[in-house]
Amino acid sequence: MINFDDRLIEIFATKAKDNYVDTINIGLGYTAVVLKNGACGVSCTLLDTKKSCTVYNVREDFENKSCYDLLCSLEKYKDPVSRTVVIAMINALTQSDVLENDPGSLFEDLQLNKGDSLAMIGYFKPIVEQLKMKEVSIKAYDIGKEIGDEDSFYEFVNTESSALIITATSLINNTFAQIIQKIETYRKPVAVLGPSTIMNKSLYKGTPVKILGGTSVSNVNGVLKAIRTGKGTPMIHKFSSKVYKII
Repeated sequence: MINFDDRLIEIFATKAKDNYVDTINIGLGYTAVVLKNGACGVSCTLLDTKKSCTVYNVREDFENKSCYDLLCSLEKYKDPVSRTVVIAMINALTQSDVLENDPGSLFEDLQLNKGDSLAMIGYFKPIVEQLKMKEVSIKAYDIGKEIGDEDSFYEFVNTESSALIITATSLINNTFAQIIQKIETYRKPVAVLGPSTIMNKSLYKGTPVKILGGTSVSNVNGVLKAIRTGKGTPMIHKFSSKVYKII
């Protein structure tokens, strides 16, 4: 099984050593990390709903420290909130990369036609509504929303589905490696989508993933206000651009 945390540290080590954290902003729906150079990255705040009180249970204060220190915390802290912060920081590091705005070609790139079946890890309601209009059937598996059964879902993925979408929150809850292991022989289009998506093709080397869809912050102050006032995806996207990459 691929260790994606080790791969993240290897990929981003050099860039992380050259940058410093300014502020960490943890909201109800999203987390943002702002760097000293002004770049801002976001990630979904994945709370542990099994606990009555969820906190960022980290002793170290990573503000004003090297991004490399925060990056390496992946080796020490495994809870979702800690991972959310690291992924937001990584997404801040990628803001200087050349990324194309989403051209709206997802369905074409997934090669979906009338009568096809899409498998979806994580429930993307807007995509579901659009595909129903195109008469594409959907089978979803979402742990948080208690949708679907794992065994029957992966049997469907590997035997019947025409394409697969994976939520980027799987990088936060540390299930991405397990998902990839279950679909290692999959040869149909696979996309990783969501604001938490790390837009770096090297991370997905050796996997079936071929499409990335994420978020690039265009208005830092707007995003930070949305986060500190507990807003969700629609408000975040008022101050961001959807970015897209075929890898």
